[in-house]
Amino acid sequence: MSLFKNNIIEILDATQKERDILTTHPIYSSIKTISDLKIFMENHIFAVWDFMSILKSLQIELTCVKTPWIPKKNSHAARLINEIVVDEETDSDPTGGYGSHFELYLLSMAEAGANIEPINSFISGLSDGEPLSKQLKNQSIPNPAKEFVRSTFSEIENAPVHILAAAFTFGREEVIPQMFKSFIKKMNMKNEKKLDTFIYYLDRHVKLDGDVHGSMALNMVKQLCGEDRKKWQESIETSKRMLTARAHFWNGIQKTMSSKNHTQSIDKLIESF
Repeated sequence: MSLFKNNIIEILDATQKERDILTTHPIYSSIKTISDLKIFMENHIFAVWDFMSILKSLQIELTCVKTPWIPKKNSHAARLINEIVVDEETDSDPTGGYGSHFELYLLSMAEAGANIEPINSFISGLSDGEPLSKQLKNQSIPNPAKEFVRSTFSEIENAPVHILAAAFTFGREEVIPQMFKSFIKKMNMKNEKKLDTFIYYLDRHVKLDGDVHGSMALNMVKQLCGEDRKKWQESIETSKRMLTARAHFWNGIQKTMSSKNHTQSIDKLIESF
């Protein structure tokens, strides 16, 4: 067995517990109503956004995105990240056009009746040059989303490129297909017409990340870590933190859903008197 395969297997083995927690998390079966799904989406859209931030951070490190253009040393890794960016930033949409997965998710939120004002305000502030730290103080952004974005940026800010690659590969691309398969399997509203775009989004990620992007991302980690044992060990540590942060994010969203459902039950009880 090659050194590369041994290192990948070691990372997967070392993170098995964290990945199992995510793929079997009770949040998937807890989403039983449109109201539950709206809460999930209003949080998860920020994870969709920060996924793109990790991806673009990698592209900045591995390719030249400014002028004057300067060739990068690792053209293999540059090719891999550029191919992933094409799909994530300009993928086919259900209408036959093109758009980012972030925009596709926003559309699915609008169709489901979820509140898109907080994420739109967040993006607008960043577009106007406001720092991320200030935008995350906005009271309209759900607390679980704030904590998750902060944890992501604490990992990727000023991180060496192999750490970025590990965060992206093992904290996102490798685990997302299984998470979304669990979501599709356990979600109790698949026949809701207003969720067509959301189901398309989930299915698209299962296909792309499972069949295409996952292997590309693994190859990218191989290119960046090489035979440096220290880099592979740092990749394990980063992957564990990223996966644990996602589980904490899921816990926070589920707690919000439970709290809202409890409040609604009390309101109905009061109305009955």
